[in-house]
Amino acid sequence: MSAQPERGRAVVTVTDVFVAYRSGAEPVMALRGADLTLAPGERLLVAGPNGSGKSTLLRVVTGDQPVLAGRVEVGGTAVHAMDEAARRRWRSTALGFVDQHARRNLLPELDVRDNVALQLRLTGTRAAAARARAEATLERLGLARLASSDVRRLSGGEAQRVALCAAVAHGPALVLADEPTGELDDDAAREVFGLLEAVAADGTGVVLVSHDPRSHGFVDRAVRLRDGRLAEEWVPRHGETVAPDLVADSRGWVRLPAELVGGAPRRASWRARGDGGSLVLQPRTPPAPVVPATPGPRPLTAPAAATDECPLVALADVRAGYGERWLLDGLDLQLAPGSWTTVRGPSGSGKTTLLTLVTGLADPVAGRVEVGGTSWAGLDRPARAAHRRTWLAYALQRANLVETMTVAENVALAAALRGRDVEADEVTDLLDRLGLRAQLRTPAGVLSGGERQRASLARVLVSAAPVLVLDEPTSQQDEASASRVVAALADATARGAAVLVASHDPVVLDRATATVRLGAGPAQASETIASARARSAG
Repeated sequence: MSAQPERGRAVVTVTDVFVAYRSGAEPVMALRGADLTLAPGERLLVAGPNGSGKSTLLRVVTGDQPVLAGRVEVGGTAVHAMDEAARRRWRSTALGFVDQHARRNLLPELDVRDNVALQLRLTGTRAAAARARAEATLERLGLARLASSDVRRLSGGEAQRVALCAAVAHGPALVLADEPTGELDDDAAREVFGLLEAVAADGTGVVLVSHDPRSHGFVDRAVRLRDGRLAEEWVPRHGETVAPDLVADSRGWVRLPAELVGGAPRRASWRARGDGGSLVLQPRTPPAPVVPATPGPRPLTAPAAATDECPLVALADVRAGYGERWLLDGLDLQLAPGSWTTVRGPSGSGKTTLLTLVTGLADPVAGRVEVGGTSWAGLDRPARAAHRRTWLAYALQRANLVETMTVAENVALAAALRGRDVEADEVTDLLDRLGLRAQLRTPAGVLSGGERQRASLARVLVSAAPVLVLDEPTSQQDEASASRVVAALADATARGAAVLVASHDPVVLDRATATVRLGAGPAQASETIASARARSAG
C-alpha cells in the first residue's frame, strides 16, 4: 500500500519548531523556530554549517526527536502529536530513510532481494508478495542484476543504491537522505542521484541533507539552516554560484548575514522602514570595534618520526582482496616523513582495504606491510596494539567517541591512552583550530555529524603519532570546516608526520604530495601529483 499524500497537499510542513538537547548543566538549542515545507515530487536540499540543526530537523520530521514547541505534519499527519506506538506504525509505511553508512541498513545474512523486501515483510506483507515487490523495485531502478547478490560483496556505490531501493520499496510518501554520497566517487554519486530522481518522479518527496556540491545538479530547491532556523533559500544551478534569498520565518524573523552587518552586531540596534516595496535597515549605533587577532595556537609536540632515509610506511608487492576478486595486486608504496598521500578510486576499488592493511587491522594475501620498520606479519594481536600506539593513529569512516564524555575529555583520553601528558590549553588550542571551541564541554552524544568527525580527527592529531591514517575526513564537513581539517593535517606534515588519506574531496586531493589511484588495472601505482599533472598536460 502506498503512503502518497493527497494531490495538492504538502508532503512536509514544519512550523515554528523548537528542539533542545541537554549538555551538562545547560540545554543546547538545536532548532529555534524552524520552518520547512516540501511539495509532492519535490527534491529539496537542506544545507548549512556543521551544528546548524540539519540532522535534528530530519529527526523531527521522522518523529524520532520530540519537539518543545511547534507543529510537524507529514502527509497531513500531525507527527508531533502522536504517541510512540503510533509513530512506529506510521514510520513503517510513510517514510524511507538512507544515510551515508549504507551497510548499517543491510543485513549480511540476506541477499539483495530479501534486504529490499524486509521493510514490506515487517509491515505484514507475505514473503512471496514482498519479494515480488522488491524485484519490481530493483527492476524499476535499474538494479535487477544485483537481486541475488551477497550484500557483503557489494561496492560502496552498489550498497548505497541497494539501501535506497530498500528505503522506497514500500512506497513511502517521503524519502530522507542524510549525506548519501559523502563517501562515493563521481560515478557512484551520479547513480545514487539518478535513483533519487526516479523516486521523486513517482511523486515521492525527497529531502537531501548534504555538503556535497554535486547535489546541486539534482535538486529543485535548496534551503540553508543557520543557528537552528531556516535562513536562506535558492534554486541551485550546476556549476554556477547562485546568491541565496533571505527567508523570513513564520514569526517574521530574518537572519542577516554577518558580512552585511559588520560581524555579530550584539550591541547594535537597527531601524527598519519600507521604501517602495523594499525593506531598509539602518544601524542606530556604530558597529562594535574590531578585536585584534589573538596569537596563533601553540603547536603540538612534534612526533618521534623515522629519518628521511627510512620510510615510515612501506608496502612491497602487496596483494589483497576477497574470493576471486583482487582489489590490490602488486602494490608498492612508501610514506616518508612529512608526506601527504591520498588514495582515490571508484567505490569498491580497495581504498578502505588499503587503509586497514596499513593500520594492521587486516593482512594481505601476499606481500609485506611495514610500519616503523616492523612488519605486521610478525606480530600477534597484543603486539600489534602496542606497535600501533607507538607509530600510528587513525580515524576510519565512523567516529568512535565516548558518548557521555565531553569533546575535551575525549581528546584528553586519546592522549592519555598513548602515554601523552597534555595540558588543558593544548587541547583547547587544537579544538579551536578545528572550530570546536564552543563544543569543548559538550558531550559527544549530542554533536552533529560534522562535529563528531572533527572531534575524531582531534583525537588523531593529539596523539602526535608519526603516521596518520584517515578515511574520508571531510565527508560531513561544510566548506569552512573542511578547510580547517586540511590546514590541521598540513600542520601535522610540517612537523614530520606522514598522512595517508582516502578521499574524493578536491580540497583534500589538491594538498597531496602523492596519490595512489586504485581501480585502473591489476598493477596499482603511486605517483606524485606533480608528475601526474605534467603527464596529463603533455
